Amino acid sequence: MNSPSMPPPRLAVFASGLDDSPAGRAVVGIAHALQRRGCGLDVIAPMGGGPLRAALHPGIGQIDLAKRHTGTSVLALARIVAERRPAGLIGVGTDAGTVALAAAWLARQGTPAAVLETVPEDAAHPGDGLRRTLRGWLHPRAAAVVNGATTDPDAAARLFLTAFGLPDGRP
Repeated sequence: MNSPSMPPPRLAVFASGLDDSPAGRAVVGIAHALQRRGCGLDVIAPMGGGPLRAALHPGIGQIDLAKRHTGTSVLALARIVAERRPAGLIGVGTDAGTVALAAAWLARQGTPAAVLETVPEDAAHPGDGLRRTLRGWLHPRAAAVVNGATTDPDAAARLFLTAFGLPDGRP
């Protein structure tokens, strides 16, 4: 994937948490798939705990934003993106995806952001006008929006690397 003199690209994955849920399992799956492809990785969450935290490979960084809710994490996440300048940011889940897109936009670093949806938006928040409006404004700015319910982690990793303009470390 990289020449010996170039460090691997570093990506960031933002999730609402590492609880045993479809989104939590998707975070672990996509993190490991990206790591197998040679990417450096940080998993970022509003609060760092969760039973799946121990399932992450020790080489994957974990960042706790010390926020109670996903929605209140946007400015803290934007600060992390501005400071660390990842090659790409992936939001896993409907709310986390919206926050990741907003944070990448607010950071003003040109960091491409993508979303891995874990449940259909209508099932996640039926009838929520503000979420739907934000999602409608931010999703067209995404490098990619992938439906995680129908995509395995390796296929999603390939899609994200392609969307971010990075080479896929696997044949």
